[in-house]
Amino acid sequence: MLPADVLLGLLPLDSDAACVLSASAPTTLGPRAMKCSAVGVEEATKWLASLATPAERVVLIWGPSTALSMPWKVFVTYWSDFCYPASDDVDVFVEGGPFFLRWHHFEEFEYDADAL
Repeated sequence: MLPADVLLGLLPLDSDAACVLSASAPTTLGPRAMKCSAVGVEEATKWLASLATPAERVVLIWGPSTALSMPWKVFVTYWSDFCYPASDDVDVFVEGGPFFLRWHHFEEFEYDADAL
């Protein structure tokens, strides 16, 4: 269970907003996209923390009707509570920026600073 102060910072998006954002996700990322194996939680957390994000909050999208806004630092700390191996893919948008991160269910992150 996440701490109460963390839970207070999680804001669900309504299904219409989730659908619009989901539709804007790139199908594939560019040739300059960076990848990181997430098999080791600690290494993946360090990699996420090293990414330069242009905003304080990100939006996670699990599908066209499910999305959640949260502080970037919360995602970095608790990403494994939101991204499950062998299950769903997750798209991560930075609010108001071109930064794009994708979690693949085969335990890999893919990052593109200029994807949008």
